[in-house]
Amino acid sequence: MRNMNFTRNSEFRPRFSSLFLLALAALLTLGIPAASAQQEEEQKGIDQGNYNIKQSIEFGGRFTSVGGDFQAYNTFVNLQQGPRLLGFTTEMRSLDHHAGLFDRLYFTNFGYGGDPNDVSRLRISKNRWYNFDALFRKDQNFWDYSLQANPLNPTTPFANGPAGYAAPACTSCVLAESPHLFNTRRKLGDYNLLLLPQSRLRFRLGYSRNTVEGPVLSSIHQGTEQALFEDYKTTVNTYRIGVDFKLLPRTNISYDQLWNYYKGDTTTTGQNHNPLFQLSNGTTVDLGYSFNAGANQPCGGTFLATGFVNPTCSAYFSFLRTGRTRTNTPTEQISMQSNYWKDWDLSARASYSAGDMNVFGYDQTLFGRESRTNLRNDQIAGPIQGRRVAASADFGATWHITSKLNFIDSFHFNNWHDPAQFLSSECSFFSASLLINANAFAPTATLPVNCASPSGTVAGTPVHSTSSGPDITLLLNSNFLKQDEKTNLSELEYQFNSKMGARLGYRFRHRAIGDNSFGTTDEIFFPGNAARGACALVGGVLPAGCTQNADGSITFLSPVSTPASPDVIFINEHAALFGLWFRPTANWRISFDTEWMSADNAYTRISPRQSQEYRIRTKYKVTDWLNLNGSVDIWEGRNNVFETNNLQHNRAYGFSTIFQPNEKVELELGYDYNDVYSQILICITSSAVPAGPSTVGCAGLPGLLQELSIYTNESNFGYFDASWTPIRRLSARLGANLTGTSGSALISITPNAPSGSLDSKYLQPFGGFDYRFAKNWTGKAYWGYYGYHEDASSVIQDSLAPRNFRANLVTLSLRYAF
Repeated sequence: MRNMNFTRNSEFRPRFSSLFLLALAALLTLGIPAASAQQEEEQKGIDQGNYNIKQSIEFGGRFTSVGGDFQAYNTFVNLQQGPRLLGFTTEMRSLDHHAGLFDRLYFTNFGYGGDPNDVSRLRISKNRWYNFDALFRKDQNFWDYSLQANPLNPTTPFANGPAGYAAPACTSCVLAESPHLFNTRRKLGDYNLLLLPQSRLRFRLGYSRNTVEGPVLSSIHQGTEQALFEDYKTTVNTYRIGVDFKLLPRTNISYDQLWNYYKGDTTTTGQNHNPLFQLSNGTTVDLGYSFNAGANQPCGGTFLATGFVNPTCSAYFSFLRTGRTRTNTPTEQISMQSNYWKDWDLSARASYSAGDMNVFGYDQTLFGRESRTNLRNDQIAGPIQGRRVAASADFGATWHITSKLNFIDSFHFNNWHDPAQFLSSECSFFSASLLINANAFAPTATLPVNCASPSGTVAGTPVHSTSSGPDITLLLNSNFLKQDEKTNLSELEYQFNSKMGARLGYRFRHRAIGDNSFGTTDEIFFPGNAARGACALVGGVLPAGCTQNADGSITFLSPVSTPASPDVIFINEHAALFGLWFRPTANWRISFDTEWMSADNAYTRISPRQSQEYRIRTKYKVTDWLNLNGSVDIWEGRNNVFETNNLQHNRAYGFSTIFQPNEKVELELGYDYNDVYSQILICITSSAVPAGPSTVGCAGLPGLLQELSIYTNESNFGYFDASWTPIRRLSARLGANLTGTSGSALISITPNAPSGSLDSKYLQPFGGFDYRFAKNWTGKAYWGYYGYHEDASSVIQDSLAPRNFRANLVTLSLRYAF
């Protein structure tokens, strides 16, 4: 155990000590024994009736002192102050396997009282009749790293609003929290029952439930980055039934039926989460995250001379998105394992799934304004439907040709396709100002969608810009994605003697990936400026599909066409594998493995067409008290075709040692170095021409520039863990985990963007002692330090939004065990 888990608060506060001692005394008075991750000595337990009973409890408290960025601390560590149940275990074993309800019971818990991870496990079994296993865990998943999805720093700091404006000042558009914050709770239960475990016919039942819920922050990217709040909630229920057949010697056949049900009930709202600014009528508006008035963001002249927000800006009053996602996926599976024949080991598995996905009541409503399009109110609704059909199979065989020569073959098949469609209707309303309600146009023709006018809308002709979208849209969007994959690996293994062996293999992988889309569009453009978008005049004439209506509106119907055949990409991979192992002495083993792959195509730009991998492992037991281990992993990949130029590598080197000259002293230490590199050509839009050779334009993409994006990262990780037992009752530990990273990323687009954790240090020293002061009683005291620091690659990084933190944590506990 290299890392001691401790927690936070602004200062050491032992105010809960009385509560802790009273609770501990009550537990011990009631005779509730206990559990621990480390056993000071072997527990013999007590014999009572037909059982041997062992119990242990470790109960204590944590004191914390945290400085710096609390949000970053909670993201990385999230250990808090207070009393804790550090461990509780009860174990009962039948002395003769002829007990009543059960022969073995094992119950363990840890983390309760406020830690981010609480776990309980129960195992009960009765010889020849049943095995029951239950697991429950609750996790607090907190993520609030302030650079995550944050807007860029300005070149120079600025103040929000003109001089004398009453709104709070902001010196940076980097926020104290991430616009994509996650603060969710996960509850996972897993329950399995095995009936007749030792018979030829066994039955299995299982149930799992996984829920995730909590507050989440997101944003909408339309002119202004408005803060959105998500009431996040998902639920997955899985039911399992299985049976095992052992009708032949050394052969097992299993059949499983699974039902998986997913529910997504997340609601997204944007109700003025940043109401710092006002219109002249007193209404507060949200100008979003990308706010830099000095640079005319979110619009030119963000503030009027009076200090109020320019009403022509992009801003929002509210946003709402709802929809209930329901997915059901039944799966059938059959599998087999056998070594019925002496020289053959066989295994096989096949499964089939066919499930449906539906989104009920989908609705997205926006209330605000987008300056580029004059959009004032917008509503999108409609059903979403999808289906997933998947079939997979695996087969493996090992032929023991001789005592030294083996032939191994494994085949994998996977085929799935996902059709889905969204039948949406959209109603848009436009206005030239946040102070002016949208106009509702009354067409004379019957419309395909009934658009209800928002509150406050007045009759009249809408105010459109040339960039305004259609007023009414009915869209059928169908998409289809499929993949067929077949992989076969064949290997020969040969052991020359007791000191040397080798393997040689070949893998072939074929993939066919197809995607297709089909859509129909029905749009209506109201006056004024009805000839826009898909119906913009071409040489003074409306394009095909556009029809002028008597009321001045224009209707667009997309041409009816037969769906095209799917675009299919075929990828064939060939890989050669070679391995060699040596045993120079009985205590020293060295292994070497390599794999060379070549493909004739790639599905994504970062998928390598060629790769090489090299792995070296060594283990050397110098003496009974000294062990040495070392490893080298090198992976090189490239897809350096025209206009991609992708190169990647990942190189890792490490060693570790365990030193134990006697029972009183033990030392474990190690070091790992990791080097990651990636480059690829990308197309960017930029007001400034990047320096260097990558200033050429992107082919077929006018206005975009080609840039060589480079990412590098080097990390150094070292650790040591020492323990010393000077006397039988006392043992002490001292150790540390130390991590340092340095790297770089493409900065020509974002010259002021901090590198964040790419250049950082993370230090985690710890130490403490255990003292057994009486029979069955052990006291523990441990200290841990968490220090995170991002190196100041720029002044902006540390002066405006530092994510550095430091924390001292002390854990005191008592353990009682018998």
